[in-house]
Amino acid sequence: MLKVVSFLIIVFIMPRVGAQTSTLAMADSLYAVGDYQKAIHLYEKQDSLSASVYQKIASAEQARGDLNKALIAYEKSIQQNPKLVVAKANYGKLLRLTYQYKKADSVYTELIQQYPQNPDFQYQLGLIKEKLKNPRAYQFFEKAIQQDATHQNALYELASYHYQNKAFKETENLTQKALTSAPKNIKMQLLSALNAYSQRDYSSALKRYQKVIQLGYTSESVWKKLGMCYYQEAFITKAIEAYQHVLKFNAENASAHLYIGKLYLHKEKLEDAERYLLMALLLSKPKLDENYQSLGLAYKGKQEYKKTMHYFKLALEEDPKKMRSQFELAVAADNYYADLQTRLNYYALFLNKFEEEPKASIFIKLSKRRISDLKKEIHLSKKAD
Repeated sequence: MLKVVSFLIIVFIMPRVGAQTSTLAMADSLYAVGDYQKAIHLYEKQDSLSASVYQKIASAEQARGDLNKALIAYEKSIQQNPKLVVAKANYGKLLRLTYQYKKADSVYTELIQQYPQNPDFQYQLGLIKEKLKNPRAYQFFEKAIQQDATHQNALYELASYHYQNKAFKETENLTQKALTSAPKNIKMQLLSALNAYSQRDYSSALKRYQKVIQLGYTSESVWKKLGMCYYQEAFITKAIEAYQHVLKFNAENASAHLYIGKLYLHKEKLEDAERYLLMALLLSKPKLDENYQSLGLAYKGKQEYKKTMHYFKLALEEDPKKMRSQFELAVAADNYYADLQTRLNYYALFLNKFEEEPKASIFIKLSKRRISDLKKEIHLSKKAD
């Protein structure tokens, strides 16, 4: 009889176990190809969710960007199996990414107590300590490097720390150490170049920025600094080319126009020099229209309408198309002048400039209403005379 019961149990249970295994395998396949939502649905269909399944759900939720659900799944995974190190580590990273630095600190402090020789745990705790403004955060990067001399991320963070503290020699040693094992590390190449540039070692900085560009990285800042290196090293044509690259990123970079103008002047190409120097002058002129408009609004609030008008007029001199200033000027005139026609003329001027502007609809409506009221007042005043 016992054998029959055992057989029946096997008959009924084995298909369920097989089905569960099949569902889990299918979920893993969906996860592998990035169909996270369907993978999560299948993971959650398991009869009993194990710690490892919760970990997979957490990874899938994080991959699809629902970080809150990912955190909840990681917590459930760790509750079921506190020894699941990967889940704990990923949970700690996600806490840092979601700005929960104190919780993250607690998670990684515990992990380091359990695994004191793990360099990445030291590095992660260093990042968290930085966010917590701990002045000794750099020591965790040092520990990571002691345990893994080529840990690129820890080397970069420690080098950055020394650079920020103007410890240029230490920065140089760390960047060169990192680049020996990973010469294509762009972040480290940039920091190495910046370190030389900051010490006005333009010859070294020039070679390093050239290397950065050879590796395929370019930016406005890189070309600008490279231009200065060429300029300082008296490579005039190369300097002009570098600054022209700056203008491809930002056509309104005043300093790039200025240096190109200076360099053309050096080459006695006076027309080219004039063109770039005039553009530099134009771009360097501060835009004061916003300041003037804000001052106008401040004096309007104080009901000092003469000063209000003065600053709105200045704003319009800087930018004649400044719609708000033109309307507020009319309002200030309406409050300041006694003469009805003068007040009406200011609103008419606003309509003349902006009646076809769709964004001015509310100001147009208010102006027309006020013109109508003023016309009635003018008509009544003439009757009274």
